[in-house]
This record gives sequence, C-alpha cells and structure tokens, in this order.
Amino acid sequence: MSAEEDWVEVVPHDDRWVLLYRNEAAEIHSALGGYALGIEHFGSTAVPGLVAKPIVDILAGVREGSDPRPAIDGLERLGYEYLGEDGRRPGRYFWRKRGMDAFNVSVVPHCGELWESNIAFRDFLRTHPDWAERYGQAKLSAGAASATSMLGYQDGKREFVDTLRTAAVAWAGEHGVNER
Repeated sequence: MSAEEDWVEVVPHDDRWVLLYRNEAAEIHSALGGYALGIEHFGSTAVPGLVAKPIVDILAGVREGSDPRPAIDGLERLGYEYLGEDGRRPGRYFWRKRGMDAFNVSVVPHCGELWESNIAFRDFLRTHPDWAERYGQAKLSAGAASATSMLGYQDGKREFVDTLRTAAVAWAGEHGVNER
C-alpha cells in the first residue's frame, strides 16, 4: 500500500477540525482501549489559523516495541486503511481514512522521540505565529507546485519542515516542554 494520493489541497484553517479530532479520538480510544497510552491532535489542523490539507492528523502513543496488530484490528473496524510502517521513520505505523471527512493516524512509541518531536512541532507553531506564517507559505508553495502528488507536496516542503522541527525540538528542550 502507498501513502500517495492523487490530489493536494491546502485550505484556510477550519475551526471544525478540532471537533472532528475530538469525535474521532473518542472512537479511536474506544477501539484501542488500553493499547493507546495517549492520543493527540497534531499536524497543521491542530494549529489555529494555519492553512492545511483538510486531513485531521491524530497521534496515538503506545508502549515501545508494541506489536501493531491491536491497532491494525481496532482501526480497521473504524474504516481505516493500514499503510504499514513508515520507511523513513521506523517505529511509526500509519493509517488513513477517507470519506466525508479525512483522517490520518500515526501510531508511535508514547513519549518516544517521534511522539515528543511531533508534540513540540505542534506546540511551537501554536506559540510562534511568525513560524506558523512562514510554514503556511511553504505549504501553499509546495501545494501549488505539486497539486497532483501528496509525496511531491511533502518533498516540496521538506527542507522547511526539517528546519522548523529542529527549532521546535530545541525550543521544547529549552522550555521544559514534553518533560514528564
């Protein structure tokens, strides 16, 4: 299975995204039970005012080294398509659900590097509007350049995302964000 999609649309922020997240997170929590140690809204739809693809990203944290089978089974019952382990980020398993509303779910080790860096990325953008504005511009440019390829869109903004992630993780470390 491939994460490739044949369209990319970057749209203005929609206040409904937080409600869609809350409703879907409750369904995911019910389907996964104690397997999920934490569920968070992350990605651009979790940052008020930021342009985004209209796909709500959900991060589910599980015990490190957990077999993904409980997530595969639970999310399949909710209509998710399992896309496998991310080849660029071992330990991240990926699902998507498309329909009237669209969702992506990433399952990663709870409080591990992937969990922490994604939460830092979201929180950094929420508290640094200048970075959020620059990221929005990078997203719009990447979307315009590759409107028919999700992977092309991701590649088009990768350099900025890498710089942003480095700044976010450093900020989180300096400010004690994500410390347990």
